[in-house]
Amino acid sequence: MTSSIRKYYPALGGLAGLGLLVVGVLTSSWLSATLGVVLVFACAAWIAVKLRVLGNSATGPSGAVESASPDSSSRRPVLPRQSSGDTGDLVEDMVASNRYALLVRPQIAGNLSPQQLEYAREAMEEDMALVPEGDVFLSQPQPRDEESHPVQPGGRVLRVEAALIDRYPVSNYQFQQFVDAGGYEEMALWDGEIWPGVFGFVDATGCAGPRFWSNGQYPKGKDDHPVVGVCWYEAAAYARWVGKRLPSDAEWVKTGCWPMPSQHGLPTQRRYPWGDAWEPKRANVWTANLGDTCPVTDFEEGGSVAGVYGLVGNVWEWTADPFGLWHGDGSHRGAENFKSLRGGAFDTYFESQANCQFQSGDSPLTRKRNIGFRCALGLCDLQPSSPAADGAADDQLVCEGV
Repeated sequence: MTSSIRKYYPALGGLAGLGLLVVGVLTSSWLSATLGVVLVFACAAWIAVKLRVLGNSATGPSGAVESASPDSSSRRPVLPRQSSGDTGDLVEDMVASNRYALLVRPQIAGNLSPQQLEYAREAMEEDMALVPEGDVFLSQPQPRDEESHPVQPGGRVLRVEAALIDRYPVSNYQFQQFVDAGGYEEMALWDGEIWPGVFGFVDATGCAGPRFWSNGQYPKGKDDHPVVGVCWYEAAAYARWVGKRLPSDAEWVKTGCWPMPSQHGLPTQRRYPWGDAWEPKRANVWTANLGDTCPVTDFEEGGSVAGVYGLVGNVWEWTADPFGLWHGDGSHRGAENFKSLRGGAFDTYFESQANCQFQSGDSPLTRKRNIGFRCALGLCDLQPSSPAADGAADDQLVCEGV
């Protein structure tokens, strides 16, 4: 069922209700008349709720103060109006909704003025960090025998191409923009395999949105908390909407452990984004005693070398890759249909699960209150005139799939 038909359901229901009411009055059928009245009032109530949602979104979702959000659009300068056309308004709107990654792609960047393109790049550089090209060692979940001895210890070294990754997990405020823009009705954003199930991704009141929202709105006071209650497909759809993608497992691990070349073959890597020693004050895990998510800008002392925050604790993060093990020949063997999760969450009890290497996994349809995500972008997807993209082009980088 297409979204163009769905949006007329309330009006069609209201007309049907009026029809039942008229038939009931003319035929003295009080049952038909009563059903008609109920249907008319139900449709009117639904429309009233939608109008209230739209009204809230115009002044800031859930009445949230925009300046309190980790979204940095409120701190960016207003782009001067263009002398002709409406490109300036469009660029400003896209940057404000964190869709600047679309503007810096070659397909669109060529239609922008140098000033507009620089405006989009500044937003990108503020919100995303560079993960340079290089090797990273990925350990693997170790199957154990009956005596709990590792059956196949070790892992593998992967080459990671240069990429950009979000400094913070996606917040409720940011995901609200996707919901308000009709992201759940734009089927082009969604994997084809999940199309029949998209209309089932609703909140506690049956509106499109994350599982723990109500009336299409995030919980009041949590605008700067990471969005949770979203499955892997919802995370991937949002990433496409903003012109990005989910990070690969290797990109995520490299961002946190920041490997350095070593003479011993394997790169030297950090166990945690801040170093090799566990420090509870640097992450929102069980020992923090919060019992819930916190603003994505909290615990900044737990940031990585590149200035990426919240990699450990607060929420598990979806990555693009499947969960599982690798055989000795490098081929993948994973749990059927499971997607990889990284980083631990506010309810992670064991320190061994809250580090740069531990991998968990879950069904891509899972919508839990301790799972969120962040986005990434390959450098080779950028407009070549950007200095960073020039370097990527010179190195003939191969992008991760979008």
